[in-house]
Amino acid sequence: MNTPVDSHDITKPSASRPDITGETRIVAIVGDPIRQVKSPVSFNAEFARRGIDAVMVPFQFPSASFDADMPALMRLANLGGIVVTMPFKTRIMPMLAGFSAAARSVGAVNALRRLPTGDWFGDIFDGVGLIGAARSIGIEPAGLRVGLIGAGGAGSAIAFALAGAGIRSLAIVDQDAARARDVARRIGDAGTTAQAVAALVPGDLDLLVNASPVGMSPSDGLPVDVASLHAGVAVVDIVTRPTTPLLDAARRLGCRHAGGAAMVAAQTSAIIDFLQIGSDRA
Repeated sequence: MNTPVDSHDITKPSASRPDITGETRIVAIVGDPIRQVKSPVSFNAEFARRGIDAVMVPFQFPSASFDADMPALMRLANLGGIVVTMPFKTRIMPMLAGFSAAARSVGAVNALRRLPTGDWFGDIFDGVGLIGAARSIGIEPAGLRVGLIGAGGAGSAIAFALAGAGIRSLAIVDQDAARARDVARRIGDAGTTAQAVAALVPGDLDLLVNASPVGMSPSDGLPVDVASLHAGVAVVDIVTRPTTPLLDAARRLGCRHAGGAAMVAAQTSAIIDFLQIGSDRA
């Protein structure tokens, strides 16, 4: 039986931080809702550790006014970067001057870097975070049978990253069946066996990934029937809560498991490198 590994805690903030001054760069994280995000804790701790004069601040844009209001934030001269969360990872793309090949494949971005022209360039790091979270509990994706819940922006990025890591097969389920079929088709076109399914059977998998928002609310139930789940299946739930019903089930059954905090930790360093804060100044 595999030894269970608890999901990682998000890096705790440092006891002492440099003062915020007029030189401090702001990194925005935008979403709707935003109160659930834990990224500022992880990012601000890493900024302090690296000696970077920057601070991450959450911004909530009502979804109905996002297209009109977001450009105003992007014009702020001391904005050192933007991290994008649900539901704006796709909607923000028309506002960008360019984006990476990975973001183009996925159809979404979750981090923006300001170009010397003042325009913005986007990339996607959800897949990087998922692979890092899996490896943090001793799971190497190559050769695994993977089940993915959710085919939205995060789910699509995770699907492409898993395919790039050499998984054996991918089964995808989403409330929007057409969206799941589209992601499966694109993964298949890239050379990895993938299919959209009506329901996952966790017991037939090596790795189960929840990339849906189910579990974000304390009242949420399970995103999948876990009747067949057993200790030989690893579980990663990207929801950024200390625990979720899916993680609780994985823990009870002795599954190796990681939560959203592990994914945030894995993304943080890569996104800070991407933002190039400090090198963008005259």
